[in-house]
Formats: sequence, C-alpha cells, structure tokens
Amino acid sequence: MSAAHPGELPDVSLIVVTRDGRHLLEESLASLHALDYPASRLEIVVYDNGSSDGTAGWLAAQWPRVRVIAGGENLGFAVPNDRAARQASGELLCLVNNDMRFATSFLRELVAARARTGAACVGARILTDDGGRIEFDGGTMSFYGHGAPLRHGAAAADHAAEIEPRASLFASGGAMLVERETFLGVGGFDEDYFAYFEDVDLGWRLWVLGERCVHAPAAVAYHREHASEHLLPPGRRMELLERNALLSVYKNYEEERGRRVFACALALGAERARLEPSRREACERGALEAIALLPAAEGRRRDVAARRRRPDRDVVALFAEPWRPAIAGAAYAERQRALAAAFGADDLLPAEAAATHGAATEQPACA
Repeated sequence: MSAAHPGELPDVSLIVVTRDGRHLLEESLASLHALDYPASRLEIVVYDNGSSDGTAGWLAAQWPRVRVIAGGENLGFAVPNDRAARQASGELLCLVNNDMRFATSFLRELVAARARTGAACVGARILTDDGGRIEFDGGTMSFYGHGAPLRHGAAAADHAAEIEPRASLFASGGAMLVERETFLGVGGFDEDYFAYFEDVDLGWRLWVLGERCVHAPAAVAYHREHASEHLLPPGRRMELLERNALLSVYKNYEEERGRRVFACALALGAERARLEPSRREACERGALEAIALLPAAEGRRRDVAARRRRPDRDVVALFAEPWRPAIAGAAYAERQRALAAAFGADDLLPAEAAATHGAATEQPACA
C-alpha cells in the first residue's frame, strides 16, 4: 500500500491472532469487512497460532483476501503480534482479538482520535457482547504493575455521552490502534510476556519514551468475555499476570525507584499467597519466572533508561488507581500500604487512604 495523500485516510493493517478460533473468526472477520473504512486502505492479517481446527484452510476458502501468517505452535499474544507487525504494510496497525466484533465506525473513530490528539497509540471502548456493560474504558494500574480496566462492569448507558479522547496509561491489546513505525521503534510487545499485561507494559513504555496513548470512547468494540482463555492450562493465566507485572515494574521505573518497587512487589506477592492460599502456587511460580527472566529484562530496562523522555513523576499520574489492591479485603490493603512505606515505594503516590474496592480486579488488560 502506498502512503495516504494529505486529506486521505491512512493505510491500516488489521491484525488478528488466533488459535483454534475458527468459530470466533466467522463473526470477527465479517465485522471487520463491514467497517466504514475504504477497503483499498485496509489489509487484514490473521496470524494462526498453530490451530488444529482447520482455520488455515477455511480462511483460504472463505476469506481469500485475508493475509494469513502460519505459525506452527501457540506462541501466545506478544510474539505473533510482533511478527505480524513486522510484515504488515500499513502505516497504522490495528490489533484486535479474534473474539471481538466492531461498530462500523470503530476504525474511523480510532483514526480520527489519533489525528486530533497526535497520540501514537489509541485504545477503544470495549463493551460486553450485548453492549450493556463496560469491559474496558481506559487503562489503570497499581504501583506494582497490575493493570486493570477502568469502569469494568459499569453500565454502558451511564457513560455513552463521553466520546472525547482522553489520556490513558495504555490501550487494550484487544482493540488498539498504533503507529507501526513507533510500535516497532519502541520494541513492540515484550516477547517474554507470552500473554497478559504486554499492553500495559507497552503503554507505560510509550509514555516513558515521550509518546502518548489516548482512549477513544467513541470507538466501540464488543467482546465475548474470556472466549479464548481455555487455551491456557489451569492456573497459568494467574502465573502470567504475577510474572509480567513484576517485569514491567523492573523495566519501566527509573532505576533506583524501580528496584525499591520491585522489592515491594515481590513482598506483596508473598502477602497475596499468604492471604489467599488458593493462589499461592501462581504467586510463587510467577515470581520465580520473573527472576529467571531478569537478565533479559535488565537489557531492556537499560534501553528504556537510555531513551527516557519523561520522569516517573509525570508518568505515575497516569496510573489512575495506584493503590488498587490486587486481591480483596482490608488486610491486604493495609499490608499494601505498610509495605509500600517500608520499601520507600510510595514517594510519588497520592497520600490519601487506600482505595476501598469491594473486590479484586484480575482482569487482563488484553481483552
């Protein structure tokens, strides 16, 4: 595709990662083909993560215009999107989950928000499949790296009038527009993450490196919640959430503060294991895997530090819910506050009392 002329809509590569998701692709691809966006400006790329349900043959027969990248095994979410991004031809990448469908104006609204704000990355509002509830309305994060969707479970009708783009720490990897050159230039998704919180890490890194991320409520996607999570072994999702949050903390804070927060995050993981024994194994495995990956993370941390354009003080304000507890209960919230003070991890955090959330949020940022 050639670059768009002034006044024209830019070329976009829509990227869908799938594994044994043929039943989901039938709806999502139909929805993508119905977008109110010039077909001549679109490329649809499906990365097949070693499916065994005949996805490749079905795509060739039913969707011959879809470009298929065949992978021989399940490589998760980060690696396939990075590979597809490198092979994509569009100026912009639109990363979408295979269990999504989209309002016809979805892509136009993302592109318009980018044009209005100059942001390198734009996220969509994600609703439940019936459109009644919000799943993602911008990204929030605890100070120890656990990302969460803003307004998860809120009535969509209560926020329907909010359509103006606004700053967000990150965009959901399930419905995200990002400049291809920028995405590749900052290193794309961290491929050590496999899945979960790779979008949190990317958004955090973009802000640190001087770019911007915004949320576009007028761009709407609909999600079949957790339709593809069965592909992971039991307990693996929680292990990945624990591991990847630690890696994000280690890489993206300024060095001295990062070491303090990383130590505090390890201690908080032990507290979660103590207070909720059912998650003990996930917390322990997640921490051990993160520690094993520290040599690679150290190289990435140094690269981020060398290219840093914004200090922690400016970026922490975007966390929105830095005290949000990863598990429910007053005991954990109190330990979170005490350990943050003990490790000196709270120097940039607001001084008000810990948030009183009735339940923990483990929602993966990758919708």
